[in-house]
Amino acid sequence: MSVAGRGKERKERQYRSEVVRRDVLKGLCCAAAAAAAAPVVRGAEVLAALSPPAGEPETRVLGATGIRVATVGMGTMITRDSDVIRYAVDHGVNYVDTADCYMGGENERIVGRALEGIRDKVVLASKVHIAPVDQMIASVENSLRSLKTDVIDIMQLHGIRSEGEVADERAREALQRLLDQGKIRVPGVTTHSGQEEVLSAVGKRGFYRTVLVAYNFRSDTGLKAAIRSAFGGEGLSAAIRDTAAKGIGIIAMKTQAGGYSVPQGSLSPHQAALAWVLENPGVATTIPSMVSFSQVDENMGASGKRLGWGGRKALARYGRAIGDRHCGLCGGCAGSCPSGVDVPSVLRSLTYLEGYGRKDLALGSYRGLGPDRGALPCLSCGSCAVSCRLGLDVKRLARRAHRHLA
Repeated sequence: MSVAGRGKERKERQYRSEVVRRDVLKGLCCAAAAAAAAPVVRGAEVLAALSPPAGEPETRVLGATGIRVATVGMGTMITRDSDVIRYAVDHGVNYVDTADCYMGGENERIVGRALEGIRDKVVLASKVHIAPVDQMIASVENSLRSLKTDVIDIMQLHGIRSEGEVADERAREALQRLLDQGKIRVPGVTTHSGQEEVLSAVGKRGFYRTVLVAYNFRSDTGLKAAIRSAFGGEGLSAAIRDTAAKGIGIIAMKTQAGGYSVPQGSLSPHQAALAWVLENPGVATTIPSMVSFSQVDENMGASGKRLGWGGRKALARYGRAIGDRHCGLCGGCAGSCPSGVDVPSVLRSLTYLEGYGRKDLALGSYRGLGPDRGALPCLSCGSCAVSCRLGLDVKRLARRAHRHLA
């Protein structure tokens, strides 16, 4: 094992030992001290007061919610180790995102265990799918139990694609009831496709106060983006700024364009990718995935950094390395396959496999498409009718996804 590898293992052992020591000391505290401990935060006004002291990670305000969040938060979709989540909070993360469907519900339970005793330090976000009102309420109540909390700070509709879904009356009724009952604090939405339409709809229709959007340095690139810009179009970056100007809190996901492992110089391309996203003043926080202590250290190293010449060079190098395989998640090709293949979802599944390195997640995502939306027709297709703004060979990538994941 290399010296760096031994150092990493030693650091992880030391941190886990400290967690055990802290938990033992906590267990020895008297009942009076427990009673005096800070209660779970109850309102956005109190959350807004959680401003870190000087020298702590950079923070921004999450739109009109007034909640102050660190610009580098944490997405836990693929995090199985609760100690990594706790380590992240100890090192400045105060925004943690999960969902009821991640790992078949186990992810919320992992997060719940990680945040025991430190729940008041974190803005906690989860998700619910649009369904009948009673079913949505039951889902959120199950999330509350899994997360071991009596309130979820941000409850988001999962995977919204259109203005029609933003306007869904069942979803609004369910979330309003939960707001009235004090079980959630802020309603929001998440989106992977049709993102500019969703952002516009949230800004126009009110009620939802946050949007979690897929956004990275490849979001406004490619030939189509260049043509649109030449004719006065603005793209996702501008849509984010415009929506944020209306008081909507913007959270960015998929910030590191798949997180592929590539050769790097003195500056991590993943840090540079985060810095690029945070150059947009409309973005309040980001939720990169973190599965190890070293990834937490790497991502937190991007907090407050500005993208200079070295960072842009690292991004250009990273972009070249992944340019023939990474889907930009713009959703521009959605519905364009005459055989009904859900191209954005197929390519996202491939990214989970090749970028995230998570075959279990990729299999679940791909097989969830079913026979009607998967890439089986691509195996016998002569010429592909789907055009990609990044110039990706869609047929080749879709066939690869099917071979590995069907």
